Amino acid sequence: MEARDKKRLWLYIAIAYGVAYAANLIMIIGLKKNYDLTMFVNTQMMYPACGVILGKLIFKKEGEKLPMLGYITALITTVLMFICSLCSVFLHMDPIDVEGVAQIDIWSTVGTLVIITGSVIAYVGFWVCGKEKSENAGLRRKNILWSVILVAVFVALFIGRTMLAVFLSDLTAHNTESWDELKAAVLNRVFILGLVALPINYVFSFIAFWGEEYGWRYFLQPVLQKKMGKRLGVIILGVVWALWHIGVDFMYYTTECGAQVLVSQIITCVVIAIFFGYAYMKTENIWVVVIMHYLNNNLGALLGGGGSQALQNQQIPWSYIPIHALSGIVFFLFIFAPLYNKKK
Repeated sequence: MEARDKKRLWLYIAIAYGVAYAANLIMIIGLKKNYDLTMFVNTQMMYPACGVILGKLIFKKEGEKLPMLGYITALITTVLMFICSLCSVFLHMDPIDVEGVAQIDIWSTVGTLVIITGSVIAYVGFWVCGKEKSENAGLRRKNILWSVILVAVFVALFIGRTMLAVFLSDLTAHNTESWDELKAAVLNRVFILGLVALPINYVFSFIAFWGEEYGWRYFLQPVLQKKMGKRLGVIILGVVWALWHIGVDFMYYTTECGAQVLVSQIITCVVIAIFFGYAYMKTENIWVVVIMHYLNNNLGALLGGGGSQALQNQQIPWSYIPIHALSGIVFFLFIFAPLYNKKK
């Protein structure tokens, strides 16, 4: 690894992990006061991309042209989101009750507007930056046919994994409770409207999912695979990706069964990293895994009842962990794909 690449790696670790773990300390304060921590979770998704962007800008190759509008927009968006996160704890305002809707958290709403604005500007910036800048940044839209196929495969596997988990849950419990819950969620108006809105919402929120994938798949995956081989490298990536979520696991997804959520997170991140890694190697198109990540999070939230509230305060018993692991087999099997055998 060249000296420039080492510097970029250490800067990436400092931003992606250092800032995230430092923010976890502030989350503890908010947790003790029972404040909404959604902004911390959303902002954390941007840290990996910021680590890559700052590495490219600070240790820039001579004459290298980069998509500056998109890059600067991502950095500014992250800073503004981080400020909203701090304000949600240190300048806390009580949620507003809206009759017939729900409680609206002020700083989360402001943060959402920041994400929407940043997503639109960055989206335009990455589209119009030109072929050379896009190539230098790893943002070219390549292998379109394979990209569409693999996104469709991911959706099919996501549905298959969900159905398998439901089947195993009901089989072990000797009832149809999980199936009934899934059927109710799918037939719910919120789910149907959410599905219709998915393509539109992507443009207005993509920057958060790009924020993760630009760090994990574009930057860190090749580094780990070069050092440890394609299979072990992508598995290690899944583990470090999961551990990056540790604060979110214990303070957002749940506050009562953090250990179970962490184990579940490791399983999820490893099997998803295997499929995302395969898709990225097959297409060399970072936008494919950005879309997959977006679909994974949003479809999961919709099946849970819709909105970020579906992701919070989860109750996962230890008995569900084997079911969760078995259902992940649909993604894990891709570790045996011939593409993982190729050295180049």
